[in-house]
Amino acid sequence: MLPKKNRLNRTEIEGLKSQKRNILQGRFFGLVFQKNPREKKFALIISKKTVAKATGRNKIKRLLYKSIENNLFNIEGKFLFLAKKNCVTGKSEDFEKEMIFFKNIIKGY
Repeated sequence: MLPKKNRLNRTEIEGLKSQKRNILQGRFFGLVFQKNPREKKFALIISKKTVAKATGRNKIKRLLYKSIENNLFNIEGKFLFLAKKNCVTGKSEDFEKEMIFFKNIIKGY
């Protein structure tokens, strides 16, 4: 799990959603990204429609936050991940590949 200082709160999440930013699309997640120097904050939204059981949602959160710590934690900004239905079938290696994919795209911004 990420430390509390590195997680987006509800108002920051709503702010990112309301800004009508482009969503970077991956295989398992969509990513709303805002460059912000001196801040590294992350959040994940998994709806009950996407994964019905809480244990499944928690498993996906643990896997995603682990891959974030390994790949994206050195990039400054605000990151909001939006889970897709097929994230249930993803494994740790798949999430790592997706984070590397997002990292390459973000470096271009």
